[in-house]
Amino acid sequence: MEAYAKDEKLLIHFYQESLTRVAVTWYTNLEPSQVHSWKDLMVAFVRQYLYNSDMASDRMQLQNMCKKGE
Repeated sequence: MEAYAKDEKLLIHFYQESLTRVAVTWYTNLEPSQVHSWKDLMVAFVRQYLYNSDMASDRMQLQNMCKKGE
C-alpha cells in the first residue's frame, strides 16, 4: 500500500480490508459524508474505539497477572 500512500481515496477504500468483526460493521455503517480524508477516517476510528485504551493493561499489570497465576 506504500505506493498508494498519497492516494487518500484509495487508502480509505482499502482500509476496510484490515478490519475484522465489529470494526467492519462500524466502518460499513459510517456515513460517507463524515469521511472526506484519511485524517477524517482516523479521527472517527479513534473516537469510536478510544474507550479500549482505558481498558488495555500495561506491562506491569500483565506481569502481575502472570505471577498470581503461578
